[in-house]
Amino acid sequence: MLSLEILLLGCALALDAGIASFALGILNLDISIHHKFRRGLIICTLFGFFQFFMLWLGSHAGYYLSFSDYGYLFQLIVASIFIGLGTKVFLESFNSDDRSIVWGFGSLLIIASATSLDALISGVSLGTLPYPHWTATEVGIITFLICSLFYGASFVLKSLPSQWLLRFAAFVFYILGGRVIFQHYL
Repeated sequence: MLSLEILLLGCALALDAGIASFALGILNLDISIHHKFRRGLIICTLFGFFQFFMLWLGSHAGYYLSFSDYGYLFQLIVASIFIGLGTKVFLESFNSDDRSIVWGFGSLLIIASATSLDALISGVSLGTLPYPHWTATEVGIITFLICSLFYGASFVLKSLPSQWLLRFAAFVFYILGGRVIFQHYL
């Protein structure tokens, strides 16, 4: 069941994939509508699948971690992961390097897996949920929708301040980490 926390987590995790979808959409400005739609469907589906898979994989690691000898530190580890991800995304928002993305299925797989690494780490926090595959599916669908939105926006908007989107994602990760600390330690 979709909750506010899962919605925020899905949005925060999907923003980097959305920015990559936007960049790939800009590369497709000179092709026919049919090819744009087909490429967009492939891109968004692949990003959504990788977010689902990595989050699901991380939830299994979190399950084993929470029921190990270090289980009493589990919530602190989860909060540290969210705060660390927020810091990483926030610092990346100040990086002004222009990165070029080239269309190709091999490079698309690399981009999809790279944008899903934070989902793998975030999945650790889902280790104690009863059905983590449903949560991972919800995040995958959220990623698909956000990537579709960004891919479509690339044809309307030629430039989008990706730094501010990354800062928003960092803010969401800080909120999630702070909430875990507040609920379990304060």
